[in-house]
Amino acid sequence: MKLCDALNADRVVLDLAADDKVGALQELLSRAASALGLVDTGPLLQRVLNREAICSTAVNRGVAIPHARSAEIDGVVASLGLHRRGLDFGSPDGQPVHLIFLVLSSEIATPAYLSVLGRTARIFHREDMRLQILAAESPQDIIQAIADQEPA
Repeated sequence: MKLCDALNADRVVLDLAADDKVGALQELLSRAASALGLVDTGPLLQRVLNREAICSTAVNRGVAIPHARSAEIDGVVASLGLHRRGLDFGSPDGQPVHLIFLVLSSEIATPAYLSVLGRTARIFHREDMRLQILAAESPQDIIQAIADQEPA
């Protein structure tokens, strides 16, 4: 599964308002909630936080890919938030995180889930791509930039 198939413009937050990791995750979950048909995102937030407690999902270079799996989810859904000032996400390089990709999956969609996680990490390993996303003026620009970089 492609990242651009799991992510849509309605789930892109160009300027996260949160001052911390939990707040940013709540903002991204609220965007994903409508696509997932969820009213209460509390249990899903707890799953994401439990995963973060094991090991930070920050992958260096200002990117974090928090993720969780749940029976409440059908398929794979992603949200993206940009945080201009940067947030402490416990990154191995000690740098603040500016791009947060929340990836949520059903418990049975393992191949698609792993594909989206892997594609996200590969695409955003490149500095030019990170800078292009941070400079984007609209969610549609971000979706197009990702689609242009994603292998078939």
